[in-house]
Amino acid sequence: MIWRGHVDELGKCLEEIGRLGRHAKSRLNQFSREMPCVWNPYSIENPETGMPFSDASAWELICRILEKYPQNFRQLRLDKPAGQIAYETVHILANGVRVYIKVQLFQGKAFGRSFHISTKE
Repeated sequence: MIWRGHVDELGKCLEEIGRLGRHAKSRLNQFSREMPCVWNPYSIENPETGMPFSDASAWELICRILEKYPQNFRQLRLDKPAGQIAYETVHILANGVRVYIKVQLFQGKAFGRSFHISTKE
């Protein structure tokens, strides 16, 4: 029963990140020493448009994945800030490009920690 509660809590958190991520005022992705991020959607071609991803289209993709495939996200404990929780996945685009995505719920906002070409297999 504890395991199921953990799954329910995880699902609610991912759902909340997806809800907040749909609105520019409730999402962020900015680097700081305390909260480093690798947010680089502009270097990845969006196969739906043939143009690079923008912040908005990166978040649109993230929210779609969170909505349709929340089970693809894995919870991890961060080093910075120490002990905080984030969620990661590697998503394969229609053109075969593997995108590493890491998101976090932080101070009531969806925080994009990573969006870049994946180096993980």
